[in-house]
Amino acid sequence: MPFTTEETTLTDADLERVFSLWDELGRYPAHRQREANAFLMQSLSEWLDADYAYWVSLARLREEQVAAEDAVFGWRNIAVQPHVFPEIYRDQAEQILENQHSLEAVGLASAAIMSEAGEFRVRLLRDLVDMEEYEATDYFKKFQAPYGLNDRLYVMTPVGEAFESSYVFERVGDGRQIDRHTASLAGVALRGLRLFQDRLAMATGMVIGGKPLSPIETDILYLLLTDKPEKEIAAAIDRAHSTTHNYVTGIFRSFGVKNRAGLLSLWLANHAVVSDSKSK
Repeated sequence: MPFTTEETTLTDADLERVFSLWDELGRYPAHRQREANAFLMQSLSEWLDADYAYWVSLARLREEQVAAEDAVFGWRNIAVQPHVFPEIYRDQAEQILENQHSLEAVGLASAAIMSEAGEFRVRLLRDLVDMEEYEATDYFKKFQAPYGLNDRLYVMTPVGEAFESSYVFERVGDGRQIDRHTASLAGVALRGLRLFQDRLAMATGMVIGGKPLSPIETDILYLLLTDKPEKEIAAAIDRAHSTTHNYVTGIFRSFGVKNRAGLLSLWLANHAVVSDSKSK
C-alpha cells in the first residue's frame, strides 16, 4: 500500500539526522546550489543504501498540448542532475526524451507516479506497480533489467501548479529492497526543503522564463549569484567578454529582472518564488 511520512514515528535519532542534514545544506551559498544538491543526494543515498540517485525537474505542458493517450499526462523531464546514474539512461537519453509521451519510453511506474501529480508523495516502486507484471514489460527488460534494478524510491514535491521536483533512489541486486521507515525519513527530509527545490526548479529557466537554460547559461546564472564581475565570469567560462555579456542580458530578460541585484533578490527571497504559470 502507498504510505505517507505521517505514518512513520520518528525517533530522536531520526530527527537529529534530518536536522543535521538541513544544517549542512544551509551552509552552501546560493551559487553552489548544484553542489548542495549533490551533497543532499549523497547523504540520502547513504541513509537508503542506494546504488543510484538522481534529481529530475518536471514541467507540465499546456492542457491543449496534451494528447489523450499521453502516458504521463503532459509531464516532461526538463532537467536532470545525476548523482550516480545508470549508464543505460545516458546511452538512451535522446530516445527517451523524444518519446516521453509514450508508455514504451517511460514505463508503467512513471505513468503511475505522475497520475498523482499535484501532491507531495513518497512512493516505492513495489507500491506503484505489480512487480511481476512490471518485470514482464518490454520497458523493464530494455532499460532496467540490464543493470539489475530491484527497488526504487520516488520523493515528489510540487513546486508550482505546473512543476514538480523529483528525487529518485534505486537499489540493484536480488532482494535489496528499500525499507519503509528509511524511505519515509528521506521523505521527511525532502519535505522540509521546499524552498531549496523551488530554487533548483528556478535555475532550469522554465519556471519564470518558460524556456530551458542551456548548460552554459546555467553556469553563468550561478556565477551571477557570486560577486565576480562580468570579466571574471567570462574568464571562468572561457568566453569573450562581449559574448558573456550577451548571455547575461539574455538571462536577466528570461528572469524578468534588470540587473544582478534583481536576480539575487529572487534567490534570496524568504518565500517560494515559483510561478504557477504553465510551461510554454
